[in-house]
Amino acid sequence: MNNGDPSRSQRLARALAFVKSFGSFGCTTAQLQAYTGSMAPSTDISELRHAGYLINCHLDGIRSNGRRVYRYKYLGRKFE
Repeated sequence: MNNGDPSRSQRLARALAFVKSFGSFGCTTAQLQAYTGSMAPSTDISELRHAGYLINCHLDGIRSNGRRVYRYKYLGRKFE
């Protein structure tokens, strides 16, 4: 995995802006994927975390078809 930077990657900047826009409610993996068109939204989140962004992920529930729903929440940024 590359250690991407949203200031140099339009894909990561778009993902970061989308997660931030959901505030304390957070967005689901499916919402993030639909908005960004990414085939690997969890990898995008991982790259943002490596770039210093604090993004929480938790299991939001399980649908009737057995699919798990994960929700991402932007918590801020750590500075070194």
